[in-house]
Amino acid sequence: MITIIIQRQVKNDICTLGEFKAVCDRKEITGYTLEPPDLGNKKYISCILPGKYKAKTDKSKRYGDVIRFEDRNNRTNILIHPGNYPKDTQGCILVGSLKGHNVVWKSRDKMRELIGFVGDDEIMVEIKDVV
Repeated sequence: MITIIIQRQVKNDICTLGEFKAVCDRKEITGYTLEPPDLGNKKYISCILPGKYKAKTDKSKRYGDVIRFEDRNNRTNILIHPGNYPKDTQGCILVGSLKGHNVVWKSRDKMRELIGFVGDDEIMVEIKDVV
């Protein structure tokens, strides 16, 4: 099983930024995350609630290879997918190799790396809120 731990670090009115670590056995990859702001778990405009989520790899017509979360907490269709800016997410999590002010960069590269790392394994995503 692959575990992806997302540690949120900054929440503001524009977005939620964090870091992720994907772990399997003794191997790991790391990167940055960008999500919508925390607007009370509202569909399409808010980050999802902290917690543990089962997930799996999937194909999206719009984004290609993605990681799809189980439907929970009145939220559906939550993905980890490529994108750089808050406008690129409608409730999903974007990944990147670099971060800036309210942005992640090299997202497609990091998404390819993450999908390659995960392969066909089962996935557990743990989202930890800002401490």
